[in-house]
Amino acid sequence: MKVKDVLELWNGWDSPDIFEVREISPSGKFVSHRNMAGMELIKSPFGEHELKRFGSFGKQPDGTWKHYIEVVAD
Repeated sequence: MKVKDVLELWNGWDSPDIFEVREISPSGKFVSHRNMAGMELIKSPFGEHELKRFGSFGKQPDGTWKHYIEVVAD
C-alpha cells in the first residue's frame, strides 16, 4: 500500500501530526530521514512510495502527535 493511501484514510486531522519519514535501502540499511506534516507528506514524492512500516510515538508534550513511516528508497 502506498504512503498516501494510508494517510488518506484519516478523514479529518484534529491535531497537528508530524511524520518522521525513514528511507531504508532495499538491503535494509538506513538511508535518511526527514520530518514532514501529514498533508505535505501526501503531496510529496514519498507519498508514492510503498509503505514498509508505520507506527506512532504518541502525543508529545506540545500537543503534536508524532509518527514514523518507513519506505524503501528508490
